[in-house]
Amino acid sequence: MSETGEGDHREFTRVPIKIEVQVDSGGKSIFSEQTRDVSMKGLFMLCQDHALEAGAVCDMVLFLGGREEGIRIEVKGMVERLTPQGMGIRFTEIGLESYEHLHNLVLYNSQDSHKVEQEMKDHMGLKRRE
Repeated sequence: MSETGEGDHREFTRVPIKIEVQVDSGGKSIFSEQTRDVSMKGLFMLCQDHALEAGAVCDMVLFLGGREEGIRIEVKGMVERLTPQGMGIRFTEIGLESYEHLHNLVLYNSQDSHKVEQEMKDHMGLKRRE
């Protein structure tokens, strides 16, 4: 999967990156050893276990550098879609420190850092400026 292309009208650039993620929702916990891509708006995680349904609200932790040590990005989200390969989850809430880590993750793994910075200027947090 590549970054957002010219014909793609997504609000935020997706970067292909593999990181560990844990999703908790309704007493269920799903762990994936890798994401397919991450953006400032959400992620797609590879998993075979579809214990959650579309629309499920969840708490997530993205582990940068592994589960035992390293940086943790904590976000709240909602399952947007399910595929045989995994789940697409939209971020709905993120704290300031996690937001900064997520921004840096996307920025430093993007092929076009200027575009990522412009996307950030065009938005207030996770929502487009009005």
